[in-house]
Amino acid sequence: MTTSPAQRPGDRRIAAVRWRTFSLPMRHRFEAAHSTLTSREGLVLELLGGGGESGIGEASPFPALGDGTLADTLALLEARAGAIALDPEAALAALPASGPGVMALRCALDTALLDLDAKERGVPVATLLSGAAWVAVDVNAVIGGGTPDEVATYAREASASGYTVLKLKVGVGSIADDVARVRAVREACPDAALRLDANGAWDEATAREGLAALAPFRIELIEQPVRVADLDGLARVRSDEVIRVAADEMLNSVEDAQRVIDAHAADLLVLKPMRLGGAHACLEIARRAAEAGIGCFATTTFDSSIGTALALHLAAALPEAPVAHGLSTAEHLASDLVAAPVTPVAGRLVVPGVPGLGVELDEAALEAVATGPWIAKLPEVHGHD
Repeated sequence: MTTSPAQRPGDRRIAAVRWRTFSLPMRHRFEAAHSTLTSREGLVLELLGGGGESGIGEASPFPALGDGTLADTLALLEARAGAIALDPEAALAALPASGPGVMALRCALDTALLDLDAKERGVPVATLLSGAAWVAVDVNAVIGGGTPDEVATYAREASASGYTVLKLKVGVGSIADDVARVRAVREACPDAALRLDANGAWDEATAREGLAALAPFRIELIEQPVRVADLDGLARVRSDEVIRVAADEMLNSVEDAQRVIDAHAADLLVLKPMRLGGAHACLEIARRAAEAGIGCFATTTFDSSIGTALALHLAAALPEAPVAHGLSTAEHLASDLVAAPVTPVAGRLVVPGVPGLGVELDEAALEAVATGPWIAKLPEVHGHD
């Protein structure tokens, strides 16, 4: 007996999978401890349903964080495209648990499936993830490197536009430089919640010195103050209780998150769907963290509005919001892939109330930043009568 190559659970048919690569320029060069961004490379993945609907996802690995390159993700996708078109869920489950480019592809496929499922059910992705999803979430503004005057100017502009939470990158220069920049932001915005992100720039001793010097400026939390590989150091810095600590770059998988939880190494966990393999993996981490009394918040990796929309639905699906989410990075991009980019208004993002992700590809916008043509793959047929 021959099995229909496009038959999938729930009688959904996948006609094809297609993808296209892109490079999104940044509005300005963005400096962090781990890298300086001038553009973001990635690919759009689309599942074309047999009933006319489609689901989209984004794969934008972050090489500076050890996530592999776009070429790595492309190689994985090209090798598995026929299987993805035949049965996306099975293809997702069959992907390696780790490796260069894997998590970005997992995220793209997980997102496209969620988008397609939610459209077919007539609900937003957030509702699919959680029946009690939030309708809007608070987000923070992101301030990269710069002189004290430059970061103070950006902080004032962000506050004037409605942000009440500001995140400043530290660890790019000396601690004295960071103190000067943090002081400038605090003086410019005395009432704002101020969080810091060291991106794993410091060793344990430097982190302790830095936190002690920065704590007087009323810091809400600091993300990844120690090296990514130093779990014990993070635990010790957190136990000092000088500033709340959030684990970020050291989270590459559910297993990594469990190690942080078991070590009591963080007060909060940062959930990046692009680095953790999609929304479902993030929700599993959030569940485990909640059982240990640890909060979570969602952030992006300077994704396009497709990746940002997924992170927004994830944020809305989390049971609690201990702090604002890091979802305002799309405004740092000079271009996007959708007609209506996902950008905050007055420091908040409203969850789209329409079925699916709530964003649609703008073919003209994609064409302007594309680095290759659309590539399509039909289901691979296996088996004979």
